[in-house]
Amino acid sequence: MKKTIKIVVICCLFLTQACALKEDVLLDQMRSKINNATKLLQNKTMDETQKEHALFNLFDPVFDFELMSKLSLGRQWMSLTNEQQELYKKTFEDKLKASYMDQLNLYTNQQVLVQGITKTKSNRIELLMHIKGTEDTYEVIYKFYKNKQNDWLIYDINILGVSMIQTYINQFVGVLQKDSFEALIQKLSEVKAISK
Repeated sequence: MKKTIKIVVICCLFLTQACALKEDVLLDQMRSKINNATKLLQNKTMDETQKEHALFNLFDPVFDFELMSKLSLGRQWMSLTNEQQELYKKTFEDKLKASYMDQLNLYTNQQVLVQGITKTKSNRIELLMHIKGTEDTYEVIYKFYKNKQNDWLIYDINILGVSMIQTYINQFVGVLQKDSFEALIQKLSEVKAISK
């Protein structure tokens, strides 16, 4: 599990430089920005808070946290009140960001290779990346959808064939089925606070 989180973190951080992605330049942007992201990760003059702000300012526009939060609950999303939905979206986003920052120190100069993109539907694109370490190579697929502004945003990540969203569904829906919404929020909140 820790190895999987590490792969996600590395990939997400390399995606931070790409915002407002357009289809015709998405692949080139992803390849050209890897060097810049690597330099940021290796920057010894920045403290944790500075890196945190820099990274989130860059990758916030790339991920559709709102859609990801909805997908992570599956059909259970519609059972929540408007107030509960807003609270869940914020707590879910905080959990993702805190997980990334907790694992930031696990980056140890792995090689990230953008292999290519495949358009699976008119409004869906998958981007294939390989993470090469000293011993293993991991396949990661980022799933993008096209929003109303014709930008491409990430709504799911597949690691070694396993959907991150489906993993969250399996975890969180089970909590709601056995316990209360408040219990789910408590579970999600058991992460470090993100500095503002």
